[in-house]
Amino acid sequence: MCHTQMLQKMIDAGGIVMIPDGNYEITAPLEVGDNTRIICSPNAVFRLADNANCPILINRYAGPGSVTRNITIDGGVWDGNNTRQNRDAYTHPLYNWGQLICLTGTEDLTLINMTIKDPNSFGIQLTDTARFRIENIHFDCNKKNGNQDGVHVNGWARDGSITNLFGETNDDMVALNSDEGDFTGEYNDIENITIENIFGGNDGWTAVRLLSRKAHLRHITIRNIYGNYKYNVVSFTHWAEDANVQHYGFFDNITIENIHAASCRTSGIGHGGLIWFQNDIEHVGTVVINGLYRSEPAQNLNDVPTIDIEEGCNIDKLILTNVMQSIPDDKPLIRRHEAANVGLLTLDGVVQ
Repeated sequence: MCHTQMLQKMIDAGGIVMIPDGNYEITAPLEVGDNTRIICSPNAVFRLADNANCPILINRYAGPGSVTRNITIDGGVWDGNNTRQNRDAYTHPLYNWGQLICLTGTEDLTLINMTIKDPNSFGIQLTDTARFRIENIHFDCNKKNGNQDGVHVNGWARDGSITNLFGETNDDMVALNSDEGDFTGEYNDIENITIENIFGGNDGWTAVRLLSRKAHLRHITIRNIYGNYKYNVVSFTHWAEDANVQHYGFFDNITIENIHAASCRTSGIGHGGLIWFQNDIEHVGTVVINGLYRSEPAQNLNDVPTIDIEEGCNIDKLILTNVMQSIPDDKPLIRRHEAANVGLLTLDGVVQ
């Protein structure tokens, strides 16, 4: 039984919308407007119908420059039913790649106490957002699809917090991707974001990915990251596709604190170190890492460095304090390519 029209009518009334226990089948995206607070019972399950091939929740976005204000989604289980969707059949003009919850052009946004289950790709995608809070989100992913990001924040994002994320995803738990908001305008910077209390399980992918090509990503604090990851704990990336351009990426004022994490690989390197600076990043200003503790069992004979600075990466200052590792094969703490450019690198006050 489809519940889309019933729920949409409740949401259209605005104000406080209370949704009780129940199983709700969704056949088209639920659209939320200004000044709406949706409070869902923890046992309210919203399940994307078989072959719906669409997001489950969006805001009423009217194009570049439009803003939806004062939205809260509190509670509920949001089930993407991904084995019964066809990612290639998604036809929404903005969200055509399997995204589950998609919000574009928002201010004063709150997403709390939610379970994100089996998305087709990204669980939560935000673009062009200011003053946002994402808190107490549980990810229940079957890992049957690639690119099952947890919280994927595109450009023009500022003044936000992402706190208390739990579970394992099949891609980045959090991704801040400054240049991927191109459908809202140019120069899609991301700034003033706090990410904290990430519990990524024993077989995570990457805890936090930072991506910049031409736009800037700055004033980011990342703290209290736990778990074992196939790839990175924090990555500085550009993933540029233009072979004619050598250098991409602009990062500054990044603080990383209190990391208790490890590689779950028993061999290989994946995408570089636990803290990974991709090759040919144009500019990294100041990065401070305070308190990184890595401990792995004897069987984890991988080639993953703890701090990894690749060829052609340009860093002004990298300040490390209380960075420690206990790993089976005595790899050096820092792998720094001879063609990486670091103006100042200190470990516990000692220049390296």
